[in-house]
Amino acid sequence: MGLRSANRMVAGETVVRKVLLVEDDPVIGRTLSVSLPYRGYEVTVSETLAGGFKAFQQEPFDLILLDLVLPDGQGFDLCRKIHEENPLLPILMVTARTGEDDVVRALTLGASDYIRKPFGLEELTARMNRIIDRKKAREEILHYRSLFISKRERLVKVDGQSLSLGPREFEILSILVERAGDVVTRNDILDALSGESDLYDRTIDSHLSHLRSKIRDVCGDRIRIQSVYGVGYRLDSPEE
Repeated sequence: MGLRSANRMVAGETVVRKVLLVEDDPVIGRTLSVSLPYRGYEVTVSETLAGGFKAFQQEPFDLILLDLVLPDGQGFDLCRKIHEENPLLPILMVTARTGEDDVVRALTLGASDYIRKPFGLEELTARMNRIIDRKKAREEILHYRSLFISKRERLVKVDGQSLSLGPREFEILSILVERAGDVVTRNDILDALSGESDLYDRTIDSHLSHLRSKIRDVCGDRIRIQSVYGVGYRLDSPEE
């Protein structure tokens, strides 16, 4: 099954909260695709686990709505995979089962919350808002492809693996991710590291060399820090 997306305007402004709905019930899919944009959500729907995981890898989401039973397997498996790759992404499990064991298993695998079918739209929206608000209050998240940064927790993950960075490497990578695809000048980097009077061009080159090496060790050339001669640096991917 393919993906379908609903991107609407809410009160004249573009929807900014993006939710991935992994659900094979066409009635639920259509209902939430139509209703949630009016509550501040852009909805992408996948009807299979495989399609859901592909969508997760292709673009950033603020929340995953994940059904427990899909045509190609159980939502537990996708919950675990997503949580391993991005432990900061909230997952709201949707289930028709009433057993406590299923709920406990979902929460253990990384789900943030759960809701049982049949559910009301107001309850669902309230749970979604609460999860996302709690996440945003706790941490600021940066994301580029399979690279995730929690600035508050100073945590970096690439392809689900933690990346150990020094303080300067962390700040340089953060500004590169914030402006992924654009050229970041040396002055931009100096501004990001304001107050560090001992930072020179050779030092920046050294930090960037270490960053390149660490990222390459984890994901090869799928995420690259490119030098733009005489200008600065750019974070990009050969897929772009």
